[in-house]
Amino acid sequence: MKGSRRLIAQALDTLKGNMERTGDPMGFKNDYWTAWAEGMGLARNGDAVLMTSRMYQMLPYVMKMTEMISKAKPIQEIEGMGKILSMGHRIAGEALIRWKAKGDTEITERGVRALRGAVSGLKAVGVTPGYLFEEDHYSGALLYDLGLSRYAQHQLTKAYETFKKSGAKEVIVTDPHTLLMLREVAPQLVGDSGIPARHYLELLAERKDRLKPVAPALRRKYVMHDPCMMARSLGIVDQVRGVGASLGITVIEPENTKQNTMCCGGPIEYAFPELSRGVSGLRIRELAKISTDILVACPVCLMNLYRYEKEMGLRVRDMGEVLYEAANGETPA
Repeated sequence: MKGSRRLIAQALDTLKGNMERTGDPMGFKNDYWTAWAEGMGLARNGDAVLMTSRMYQMLPYVMKMTEMISKAKPIQEIEGMGKILSMGHRIAGEALIRWKAKGDTEITERGVRALRGAVSGLKAVGVTPGYLFEEDHYSGALLYDLGLSRYAQHQLTKAYETFKKSGAKEVIVTDPHTLLMLREVAPQLVGDSGIPARHYLELLAERKDRLKPVAPALRRKYVMHDPCMMARSLGIVDQVRGVGASLGITVIEPENTKQNTMCCGGPIEYAFPELSRGVSGLRIRELAKISTDILVACPVCLMNLYRYEKEMGLRVRDMGEVLYEAANGETPA
């Protein structure tokens, strides 16, 4: 128990240090989160601006960080666990993790396609959002989840200052964690900004008749994994299924579904990777009994369930990737 408390304390300290130094939870100084938007024709501002909060872009780095921590010796045998975790900035942040993550091109490309698919879907229904590029701030979701409200408040304040400066009247987010931060947490921590936030799938659901279905050869029957925050905290359930139907795919329900969904194992993967993998293992086995094609709508769920693709012969797809397939007529490798 003492070892676990020490690990959590050191993980939190690392997160705080990274955010203070660079404003990024991984401690990176370069704008790694903007490359996905190249060639998408997105203006730097607009009445509606897109906020990715770097969530999909962080996937390869978070995966490599958690792999490194999980491969370390048991906590009880390590006196200097803080040194391992602090690599997030001094060693791994700018060198080792970047180097390792570059080798995992698949999850990097999956995140890119999910974001590009979300934008393609929005454009298909007549919504062309602006994008703030290097000022696409991190929402502070992980900080808030781990009890660092003061640091999350700082991140949200920066984000809203940027939105107001851009003249945005609405924020469109690409993941449920960020939406929860803007819709539920921000009013408590920074007050009413007057700038509403919506998930892109909420917008698509309102105009789903305009969506282009995937090609017949790409149509599949997916078992649906509802993200906890999206289903239970935000009540976004039917919208996801409505968009799926308009895309020409079939959604199958597992035993634990919709508001009664089962957790994917996040967001504890940063501090407790072994526990996270245990939880994700239970969920993936439940889903795999229904179908080998699994549909998610969250970067954290994508990361935690994607790990089992090769091991169990599965295909885990984010809704953004399905939208990408609909727009481009091709499936991710």
